[in-house]
Amino acid sequence: MDPSGLAEIIRPEMLLEQHQFQITQTLKVLGSLGLLERLDKRVKNEGLSNPQLLIDSVKDKRYERVQGIGDDFIPDSDLYNAIGSIYPLLDRKQRDKVIWAHLNQFDGLNYLAVNSNHTPNIREPLLLTDITIARPLYWPGLEDERRLWDGKESFVELQKEIMVENGLFDPTKVKSDFLVAYALMRKDFTSFGNDYIQSANPEFLDRVIKGIVALRFAGRTSSSKIKEGKNRLYELLPKSVHDRIEPLRQEADWTCANQFM
Repeated sequence: MDPSGLAEIIRPEMLLEQHQFQITQTLKVLGSLGLLERLDKRVKNEGLSNPQLLIDSVKDKRYERVQGIGDDFIPDSDLYNAIGSIYPLLDRKQRDKVIWAHLNQFDGLNYLAVNSNHTPNIREPLLLTDITIARPLYWPGLEDERRLWDGKESFVELQKEIMVENGLFDPTKVKSDFLVAYALMRKDFTSFGNDYIQSANPEFLDRVIKGIVALRFAGRTSSSKIKEGKNRLYELLPKSVHDRIEPLRQEADWTCANQFM
């Protein structure tokens, strides 16, 4: 077949459709995995090749309201988690764009709808942390996670049910990896904190602790508030992570809430 004949077969709209299909598939894969540690090199590179596309996919998504749930809608959580999966690799300017993209969806809703139907599905610790710093009322809390370990007599029993070999949670059993990890580490929720820390994926655990520190210290500048925050975390978290708290507080790698007012 001559080149001109081939050009007639491969029309521009066919190339566009193929490109859109590839984008959809990338979003689907990234969203289903939801954490950097679950991405292989190829998928990670695909996500990083055009982060603005992922940001716009969240910001510009249009939803139909569903009868029976008021002004809320059933969220495409895969979009939140697609950008969340590469969020730790973005610079601060890009991360703030990601936060704005989520707020573009959330700020038109009642905060109770956001913190019960949207943010509980965000897996990445740093993303959920930064959204919460920007809008504290969107924090979903940790109470819903109790159902996972209610009735469990040991961490081993829970581990077999919700964790996989690489120290991460089974994404089919856990909606938000950050919320479950945070709750497991808190002494007022479970007695499994030390056991979980010893079995957790180290890179993911680092971001969990970083997120916890950000939630506690963002916006706190007075020495008395800082001391109070440290004492509270020393009370809540296992002693094995206490030495990480102050370096992360000083690093202060979290968003600035003032820019989202």
